Amino acid sequence: MPLRSPCFRSIVLLVLAVSICSVASAAEKPALKLLKKKPAGLSEKIAGLLNPAGYHIDGPDGAVVEFWLVKDVGVNGKFKPTLNVKYPFMPGQLVGAMRIPEKSRFTDFRGQNVAAGVYTIRYGQQPEDGNHIGTSETADFLMTIPAKYDTDPKPIFGPDQLSESSAKSVRSTHPAIFSLLAVEKPTDKPTLTHDENNEFWIVSLTVDAKAKEKAVKLPLRFVIFGHALE
Repeated sequence: MPLRSPCFRSIVLLVLAVSICSVASAAEKPALKLLKKKPAGLSEKIAGLLNPAGYHIDGPDGAVVEFWLVKDVGVNGKFKPTLNVKYPFMPGQLVGAMRIPEKSRFTDFRGQNVAAGVYTIRYGQQPEDGNHIGTSETADFLMTIPAKYDTDPKPIFGPDQLSESSAKSVRSTHPAIFSLLAVEKPTDKPTLTHDENNEFWIVSLTVDAKAKEKAVKLPLRFVIFGHALE
């Protein structure tokens, strides 16, 4: 049998290396999976409002996050989107809950480290004070609060109280935020997509909502991994 040439062996090694890298890249790509159990650590009132089905995401660089949304989240049926505000929520409104598992290297939209634990998720809006221009395409944000400090599902009125409560998530003077984006196209099933221009990983899904007693479908789109460019 003829001996293989050094050139042939080099080609084989190159093909193997490319194959290994491709498998590794596929394994590292963030993936969204369905959960069927609510997190422990929430107050009974808040836990009772959550949809039993949640989502688990293995993200880049060891980041892992799980989240649940409120069943039949309330919305303003008369809401009209503006240039900056795209979502029909009330500031301070409860939207869901989040859990960060141990050893997860998870950060918010500002790049702040969010420690392992259980959090509530509330809706907030970016202040119009001139200090946040250009950080996001909308003024809509999701904000986390450590569950032990947030036990009542009623809206948190007052942006200062909401911001200070959320800041406890990251032990900072700034709240822990996740940017809500304008919906480009409603999706039939939850998806996780990559915005290469901004290095964002974006969750898109449609949730059950209620405008007073009328059932409606509300598309959501938010950045789960990625930082604002400031």
